[in-house]
Amino acid sequence: MFNLYMQTPTPRAPANFDLSFVWYTIRGLWYELLARLPYIMVALVALLLFVLAGRLVKIALTTAGRRTRFDLTLSDLLGRLASAFGTVLGLFVAAVIIFPTFRPVDLIAGLGITSIVIGFAFRDVLQNFFAGLLILWRRPFVVGDEIKAGEYEGTVEEITARSTRLRTYDGERAVLPNAQIYTNALLVRSAYSARRIRLGVGIGYPDSIESGRSIIHQVLKKTEGVLEQPGPWVYVTELAPSSVNFNVYFWTESHQFNVLEISDRVITGIKLALDKAGIDIPYPHRVVLLHNVTRTRREGDNSASERE
Repeated sequence: MFNLYMQTPTPRAPANFDLSFVWYTIRGLWYELLARLPYIMVALVALLLFVLAGRLVKIALTTAGRRTRFDLTLSDLLGRLASAFGTVLGLFVAAVIIFPTFRPVDLIAGLGITSIVIGFAFRDVLQNFFAGLLILWRRPFVVGDEIKAGEYEGTVEEITARSTRLRTYDGERAVLPNAQIYTNALLVRSAYSARRIRLGVGIGYPDSIESGRSIIHQVLKKTEGVLEQPGPWVYVTELAPSSVNFNVYFWTESHQFNVLEISDRVITGIKLALDKAGIDIPYPHRVVLLHNVTRTRREGDNSASERE
């Protein structure tokens, strides 16, 4: 039976260097490797088991995310984290098996100052990572939603652990850091199925307010895409210098393309209907009074001289 604790010869460095010293050193390392070989085999098996366990957890989380309403991106990210954690834990266990004197606590304590330096260096990366986890967990928006974040507006294409990618309405890609999105105000335009649109319409003072209101209501009722519930509203909001102004409110499906298309139909229909009814949509009027200031002053001066 092979003795795991067999004594290996300890080479001694001769006074004058020769090849025998190198041979003794290599042979000592070989015997040490043979002595540790069973431990190495056990460590590799343990590492393989931990890696397989991490992979199984990843597969389970991904499968659960697909079968439930859980976010697929978040389940995939958690699965990858579980797999990485299993691999790291397996490496620690393997190191302890091969080197019994090795203690992970000492390694972590030794890396204390280094971890602080690394934390400052990767502060933004960690901020974006944890913000991405919160976005995927709380789900203020999902892939496919139309959002406005700062100066960027478009459709969410992808949410990763570091950033969120938007396809803008101009066909460009905007990559936004998750920390910026999570800590600032955000407008989710497609959060609900319906969205309210407001338009301004002005008619002339000689025209009937009720006739104008009735014509606008008829246009909204006949325009395809304007929702019946909630119903449209037409309110007089201002007696402006040149017109009586209405605010026209109506609801439509919330995606941006649909909003632009229905708004175009409504505005075109209102303009044509008011023209057909003979109701004026006036331009702003401005009254300009012209007089000769210099002549007036001269006449006034001449009159003063005559009186003297």
